[in-house]
Amino acid sequence: MVTELAKLLRDFPGEANHTHCFAHIVNLIAKSLIRQFDVPKKQADEELSATEEELQELAQDLELDEVWTRL
Repeated sequence: MVTELAKLLRDFPGEANHTHCFAHIVNLIAKSLIRQFDVPKKQADEELSATEEELQELAQDLELDEVWTRL
């Protein structure tokens, strides 16, 4: 395609743009793959809240362990 564009367009740099096109395609592929793992915002917020609660419970247990260790 790059070769054909170079033939058709006088100012088209030809092979110099070949690398840019490849990088763009790789970028599009990577984005589409990453999008498969996206979590809807509402669900992400719920998961974050649940995780925060678990961490707070663990922190309380650690504080109790410290108190028992000092005794």
